[in-house]
Amino acid sequence: MTALLTMSSISGGYGDADILHDLSMEVGAREIVAIIGPNGAGKSTAMKSIFGLLTIRSGTIVVDGTDITGWAPSRIVRSGICYVPQVANVFYDMTVHENFEMGAFLRNGDYSDALERVYEMFPDMKAKQKALAGSLSGGQRQMVAIGRALMLDPKVLLLDEPTAGLSPKYMEQIFQTCRDIRNTGVALVLVEQHAKQALRFADRGYVLAAGRNRCDGTGVDLLNNRFIAEMFLGA
Repeated sequence: MTALLTMSSISGGYGDADILHDLSMEVGAREIVAIIGPNGAGKSTAMKSIFGLLTIRSGTIVVDGTDITGWAPSRIVRSGICYVPQVANVFYDMTVHENFEMGAFLRNGDYSDALERVYEMFPDMKAKQKALAGSLSGGQRQMVAIGRALMLDPKVLLLDEPTAGLSPKYMEQIFQTCRDIRNTGVALVLVEQHAKQALRFADRGYVLAAGRNRCDGTGVDLLNNRFIAEMFLGA
């Protein structure tokens, strides 16, 4: 596998406290990677470190051959990485269409092709394009948030708890959307509390505990690992 995104021996956190300790991960092109682990394991922190939202005290983050360690989030977006946080990820008082237009703020020139692709990816949102994002269900808002990120044609899409609080119907729909996005050539990294479901559809997974690598492998291998199942999957 040729790595598109590489985290090498990352240690860092917020202020003077390190949450991540010598953490390493790789994400290949057209790959879905799930990050799982108990509460407080550093899953969301690992994702935020990629997007420049915390202090990295040691280690490197490389995207498509470019070292982005220490870059500001605005510059990281331009490098091809987009991040969808778990909460506050849409503009509630803007329409669906306006939210998508906001996603194109860094694009130069016409973005109609990108908008058309997003509406093809989320046909239900095309029917609701004039609705305020705040009036939508949780699953629909998540689609708007992901669609807005896709307006920038990212190389890597970071999703923090994309299925949190969603019904089983929308959970499966979000997972299928992730597959569809992967099939367009975008790599995805997602933090998930629904570990079993995430590993069933992810190409590979990383298990974190106390901010450290505990185990990694294919989704299938991790599901079939008895130790991982007993410690982290509730088996």
